[in-house]
Amino acid sequence: MDWQKSLIRSMVDHRIIWLEIARKNGKSATIAMVAIAHMLAGYKNKTNPQVILAAATREQATILLNYCKNTIYFTAGRIDPVTKKSLDLSSILKPFRGEIRIKGMPGFLKTITSDGGSNHGLNPSLILGDEIHAWKEPGGAELWEALRTSMGARPLSKFVAITTAGSAYSFAHGLHNYADKVAKKEIKDSAWLPIIYKADEDEEYNDPKAWAKANPSLGVTVTHEYLEDVCRMAAHDEVTRISFKKLHLNQWTGSSKPYIEFQDWDKCSTELDIDNSWRCFLGCDFAAVNDFTAYVLLFFNDDGQFHIKEFYQITEMGLTKRSNKYPQEARNWIANGNLDVTPGDAATSETRLKMVNSLISKYDIERVFFDPWNASETIMKLEGIYGEKMLEAVHQSAKYMSEPMKLLYKLVKTGKVSHEKNPVTRWMIGNTELHIDRNENWMFDKSKAHEKIDGTAALVTALAGYIHYQNSTSFYDKNDIVFLGS
Repeated sequence: MDWQKSLIRSMVDHRIIWLEIARKNGKSATIAMVAIAHMLAGYKNKTNPQVILAAATREQATILLNYCKNTIYFTAGRIDPVTKKSLDLSSILKPFRGEIRIKGMPGFLKTITSDGGSNHGLNPSLILGDEIHAWKEPGGAELWEALRTSMGARPLSKFVAITTAGSAYSFAHGLHNYADKVAKKEIKDSAWLPIIYKADEDEEYNDPKAWAKANPSLGVTVTHEYLEDVCRMAAHDEVTRISFKKLHLNQWTGSSKPYIEFQDWDKCSTELDIDNSWRCFLGCDFAAVNDFTAYVLLFFNDDGQFHIKEFYQITEMGLTKRSNKYPQEARNWIANGNLDVTPGDAATSETRLKMVNSLISKYDIERVFFDPWNASETIMKLEGIYGEKMLEAVHQSAKYMSEPMKLLYKLVKTGKVSHEKNPVTRWMIGNTELHIDRNENWMFDKSKAHEKIDGTAALVTALAGYIHYQNSTSFYDKNDIVFLGS
């Protein structure tokens, strides 16, 4: 196919080829074809080729290796009908259980995985990285660096990285951003060649023109009928729609089972002048030693409009200890004032009190809502300053979380909530997956999230306060008891 020919030609002039392509476009078969061709060229030129097939897991690596083996098996006994020469690759290449070797030469093809051990000490002539979006941190980043630096000993070595779109702010997303900037000539890097097949962000998922942009093999390895079938289900199921955009339109999105889409969240960003007619609650999600502490101001008025403003803290130790896990953008968050780094090894009551006190002194906060886990000392000190009625515990259970989770989703969908485009919050919204139990309760699960969602938790906590406590005062707090006679 044309896109395969373009890929092969591009390998002549560039060392790193970054190819993004949707699923079912013949990616694995292409990898096998390029790998076998490189082995044969090395045999002919006596360059002792070393081909590395790099995948996320052993299972995926085995699939790629089997494609290569099947290519060899398929040619057994075959003769070119024009030249009458043998096409039998088994006379040159010999498959083994975990690798393929060139007969009579040191050259080989083998697989490695991002979930394996150390992969240093390699001397490859060709690296074929498959599904980079599935290379999880920190193993994925370490494997990428080991492979990239291994190219130094061979000036003509190539690295072809092929992937479908994955989760935003992941390790692979950082590489995507770099490739995208090279493609747009915002960064000059002659070693890189980005080849990106994707639909534009503003294109409708059910538009066949958008399908064609992301699927260069459309009509050959992936059919219109298949995409139409998936698209019909996507029209009625948001999870399927997100999956369709990621896998078949090649658009980077949030979590695999998203709570709120990036596109919907981004549409709510705006600057608002908050006057005295707006009421304000504070939602807090306090850090466990090295994690983020999130503070969310929830403003709301009588017209049913909401506005949020967020603040984040992390300890020096927490940032250093998890530097491989957090996005590269974290340094910009700190520089731009979106993330405050506090000194020491662990989050303390003093840093929490300082932040809460500063927010209460600056904003007319009526009540503070918090997750009581890991917060007893902080809460005792705050109650000593502001009194017990100022603070209210909100447990992260279905009883408290389901209704505010549903409310936030509705507010975002209807444009009734606005925010100030805080990038840390955007990252955490993208990390949040929706879990629905058999009783139709909506919940998030921190233990199953692939990254931090503390900002989402603090926001939902504040909304829980809005739902459960904003009108919790009794009628008789302001009115006398009236006795009715018989």
